Amino acid sequence: MKSLRGNRTLIIINPKAGPGRIKDVACRIEKFSNYFDYAVFYDINEFRSFLSDKKDLYDIFVAAGGDGTVNSLVRELAGTGKTLAVLPVGSGNGFAREMGFRKSIRKLVSDLDSKKVFYTDVLYVNGIPCINVTGLGIDSYVAHEFCCFDQRGFWSYVAACFRVIFSMKPVKISLTMENKTSELEVFMLCLTNTRQFGNHAIIAPLAKPHDGKFNVVIVRPFPKILMPVFAIRLLTGTLKESRFVSYYETSSPVTINTSEKKFHIDGEAVLLDSPVKISLKNKDLKVLVTRRNKWLKKSEEFSVR
Repeated sequence: MKSLRGNRTLIIINPKAGPGRIKDVACRIEKFSNYFDYAVFYDINEFRSFLSDKKDLYDIFVAAGGDGTVNSLVRELAGTGKTLAVLPVGSGNGFAREMGFRKSIRKLVSDLDSKKVFYTDVLYVNGIPCINVTGLGIDSYVAHEFCCFDQRGFWSYVAACFRVIFSMKPVKISLTMENKTSELEVFMLCLTNTRQFGNHAIIAPLAKPHDGKFNVVIVRPFPKILMPVFAIRLLTGTLKESRFVSYYETSSPVTINTSEKKFHIDGEAVLLDSPVKISLKNKDLKVLVTRRNKWLKKSEEFSVR
């Protein structure tokens, strides 16, 4: 499904959103046909081929979906000078929430009219771009469990979390950071460019998306009876350093060695062989500034064109 009218902004609609949601998004977009082209790609190779051929026809690319859809676009846009925007219709929408994007197309149009962008950092996980959060342990197991559900959505995500919690075991890793190697057992290891997974679950409260640094969060094994406390603090943004949780900030590459292959990148399940190297490129991606963007001073905004 495509509607290409020669506009300079293209909306990419995630096919996993389901026929009803795709139709709803397409109908809402039609009301602003003088602003947007839109397309649904059911095959990743078709998507990549289209962007390879047509990328220069557009200035702004809008991901209509969740963090996985955002990541698919980031892989094509990072380092190109093209601008990313988001219409959040996914399950967690972590990056969209951090950047202040909303579900209203009218408000997206208002943000587009301001013609302001800023540059955000991008993580690279064995060369794969990551805009939000990557890691292994609880969150990666949930991502792998979640991808097995026929239906997406908040309650499917909750069900995946419960399945993982009752069966989780510590993961043994070797972590090399700033020339120091540590042998660890973890429930979760997160490397973040922003603060949250999604749904306001804030794992790295002090992370900033454009400061040239990324956060490393180590969650050591803790009694499962404390899981409700951990979940509440995660969802209320009050998770803090303790004997179970440690925070580090670095601009240098980090290397992980582990027999565990289940990782996630921006919430999407991936299988990676060790060593897994995570590095950062400062201000590698242009992102549309929204009216609710909390990160920038006016002097840090730049014109889209």
